[in-house]
Amino acid sequence: MLRFRNLPGTAAAVCVFVLTVMMGFGGAAASALWQQSATATMTVTAAATWPAPAFTGFSCGNDNNKTHATLTATGTKPPVSLTYSALQTNGTYGPSYSDYVTLGITSTVALTMTSPMIVANRSTSQLTIRVIATYSDHTETTATAVVQLEQGNNSNKVTCISSLA
Repeated sequence: MLRFRNLPGTAAAVCVFVLTVMMGFGGAAASALWQQSATATMTVTAAATWPAPAFTGFSCGNDNNKTHATLTATGTKPPVSLTYSALQTNGTYGPSYSDYVTLGITSTVALTMTSPMIVANRSTSQLTIRVIATYSDHTETTATAVVQLEQGNNSNKVTCISSLA
């Protein structure tokens, strides 16, 4: 089999092609020889509503002794899961927890000094806690709360400072 350059008239054909492209004559036709075309098909289904359902209310409250902090998230529909995590000193959120959670239109998270997330972050005096509600259509809503952990006197106080939906 002969190589392409050894075929008669190859040099002339390449030269004419290059001149045509460089001079702009027949540019569209000439450049089309160098392009490939493809067809892509995309199917979009309306699986989720947009925007995601927001909390209609989010609060952090304490019992009388301030030994229990309760994060309360109210929405337009109940989530399928509610997780929470604490902001770490490196600026990222730590592991997610789902214990002590009650789900419903009004979902709650009960925190005490014996809650696994509080135990894991006991050396911190103030925690920013992110709450994420996940709904059946895979949308999520997020809110944060700040709690203070009383250090040193074994009072076991978990005091709400602020909440932000």
